[in-house]
Amino acid sequence: MVYLKTFKLSEYRNKNSHIYPYNILKNKEPDVFIFEPITVLYGNNGCGKSTILNVMAHKLNLKGKERSSSEVAGSQGYFEEFAALCGYELSEDEFGRKIRTIPENSRYIKSEEILYEIRKIQQSAVLQESIESNLARERGLQNAKEFLQTKEGGKQFARFEFAQEKYSNGVSSKM
Repeated sequence: MVYLKTFKLSEYRNKNSHIYPYNILKNKEPDVFIFEPITVLYGNNGCGKSTILNVMAHKLNLKGKERSSSEVAGSQGYFEEFAALCGYELSEDEFGRKIRTIPENSRYIKSEEILYEIRKIQQSAVLQESIESNLARERGLQNAKEFLQTKEGGKQFARFEFAQEKYSNGVSSKM
């Protein structure tokens, strides 16, 4: 379901053209985004795609929005000011009724978060294969798979997985 029908960037132009995000988004087209079941933002590196998505996340107060330095300092800065001046319209549900709020668990997920999770899954598979290989040499292939399915083997795998995530390669290799 498409919850967001339109999003309009602020028309306010800051006098200082070097202020973020005003400097990234000045003279950008379109200034109004109309959403469909699939909406694609595309452009060169540095053109403002991620900034626009983060502005939307701030305006909609979504979990996962990137915190700006002024938020960390406890004041409203230029980024928050820009987001506050943007507008949006919510869509309609499948029965044609106006949606009143964005669902509570909505979230802004950045591509690097998705890539990070994919990397963790890949690393887990490689780790599993490596442990199986080492155990196969020590105990025999069938016995290695059986061991990893035991409580003790599961704990050992979890320990290696945690170490791989939290420690350097050198520290992990000694565990």
